[in-house]
Amino acid sequence: MNSRTREGSSGDQNTAPIIWHDWGSYPFDLARQRNQPVILSIDAVWCYWCSVMQDTTFCDPDIIEFVNSNFVCIRVDNDHRPDINNRYNVGGWPTTAFLTGHGGILAGATYLPPDQFIAMLIEVHKAYQDQKPELYQQANNLFRQRQDQVERIKGSANLNPLEVQRIRQKTAGIYDPINGGFGEEPKFPSCSLIRLVLDSYRTTGEEFYRIIVEKTLTGMADGSLRDSIDGGFFRFCNFANWTDAQHEKMLDDNIRLASIYLDAWMLLENETYKTVADETLNYVINNLYDQEHEGFRGSQGAHSEYYNLVGQDRIDQAPPSIDPSCYLDLSAQAASLFFRAYWMMGRSDLLEIARSVLQNLVSKLRGNDLFHVFGITKSQSLVLLSDWASFLNVLMDSHNWDATNPNSLEIAVEVSEIIIDLFYDQENGAFFDIVKDDEAVGYLKLREKPLPDNLLIIEGLLKLYNATLNDRYHRILSDTLRAYATSYGDYGEYAAAYGLLQQRFVNSQVEITIEGDPTDPSTSEFIRAALQSKVPHLLVRPLFNDDHQGGAEAHICHSSVCMPPVRDVQGILEQISSIQFDSRLGQDQIFEQFQV
Repeated sequence: MNSRTREGSSGDQNTAPIIWHDWGSYPFDLARQRNQPVILSIDAVWCYWCSVMQDTTFCDPDIIEFVNSNFVCIRVDNDHRPDINNRYNVGGWPTTAFLTGHGGILAGATYLPPDQFIAMLIEVHKAYQDQKPELYQQANNLFRQRQDQVERIKGSANLNPLEVQRIRQKTAGIYDPINGGFGEEPKFPSCSLIRLVLDSYRTTGEEFYRIIVEKTLTGMADGSLRDSIDGGFFRFCNFANWTDAQHEKMLDDNIRLASIYLDAWMLLENETYKTVADETLNYVINNLYDQEHEGFRGSQGAHSEYYNLVGQDRIDQAPPSIDPSCYLDLSAQAASLFFRAYWMMGRSDLLEIARSVLQNLVSKLRGNDLFHVFGITKSQSLVLLSDWASFLNVLMDSHNWDATNPNSLEIAVEVSEIIIDLFYDQENGAFFDIVKDDEAVGYLKLREKPLPDNLLIIEGLLKLYNATLNDRYHRILSDTLRAYATSYGDYGEYAAAYGLLQQRFVNSQVEITIEGDPTDPSTSEFIRAALQSKVPHLLVRPLFNDDHQGGAEAHICHSSVCMPPVRDVQGILEQISSIQFDSRLGQDQIFEQFQV
């Protein structure tokens, strides 16, 4: 929205709606002029309870009158403004936060029915009139606490090469041996944890890890988390045995799950996992790919009545609505997966889409139009680390998995310099999530360093360093990883991704280049053999070459030394086994402590 105010759908024909403002300085200036608190509503197009609150609470005539008379209201879309959501979300969607005229937090809640909301409105309004100084002091204290948290993230601690073992131990401790997965209900896929365990099985060969992976992937695929009719995975299940799914589908989840099932198929040679990956990719393409705007939409909404239908009954009904917006980070991440999946599955449609999306993003870069939201709706020139880091990753994945694009590496170097200039903390290490803005309001004045965003840039810079051997990238990677060496455990399942990236960083890369035709079975066999190798830091680079007589050819390089080419799987295995790796990571000793 370009206007300063907008009328929501709150209210009926005889009642003026709640006056909603877009985020910006204007509504906060207005709140201070009127001496009124601010209501910040954060919703999402996929959120069922957001629509319920919109159709009930925000349509109540008494609430509308009281709100418009005593508050200044701001509405934000979670997916359009993740920077605001990350700072003001109070535990879920919808979020209803009460703020000062300077953007400090007074109180907050998630879904509130009309009776509870009106009670909270009256309480906040009265407190703001009677105890404003105390409320401001409380809000200022919360702001300073958050500021202190940001300042503690600095690259001062040393990296521990054994850290990944500790993370594996903690992961094993929360494994659900009855149902698969991790933790208690509600049960989320926890993709970072599955990825850690899958990689642990690849590098150690321990049966314990294989059991965890198979039980978890089978439980999710066979349970109600997976939509067996339309395809794709739902966001989570309410019960630990993978039943009673929450029915929204997120592109982020489906990208990561398709990638995991794809790699599990390669590693464990279970054809069911290939089928699940294939069907999930089909769901993403058929429902979330926007061919006109060459990008991917973020989600499909929840509609329990629709998803409770079976067979033809569902097919005959209109499906839940799909987010009309495309997102830079998700589009880049989907394209990254498609580049890899093309070589594993031999599906040319995946390569075509990946190339199209990347070309579109590069065109936006050249046109100074590379912002978070695109397509039918556009963001307000929002520049985020997660977007640019995902863009860097897809450029490097194009370089590594699609050698027909010779410019990807050059553009990746260019993009990395932009990222470092806009987001990197030169003094303390790690990357800020947003660009500097002297006119920022409230918590957006705090340039934070969330680990999930930094994991994306660490992954991209690590790929770039291995391709260029630029010591500057290595130094930045070291400082960024060290910045979270003592705090990564505060980020839940993202600690697992941190452990894997640190493991890759402290071990030199083994690069296996495979020349062949993706339609030739020998090429697939070579790729599978390469992906099954037990090296801790592995890069597989397929190159299209249909000139080889008699099948594919592999070239293995480690520490700037390249071995003679091999023409059979056994040769790949023998050459890899001859490589001497750094023994600092050791072997796990957790199996006596945790039994399946």
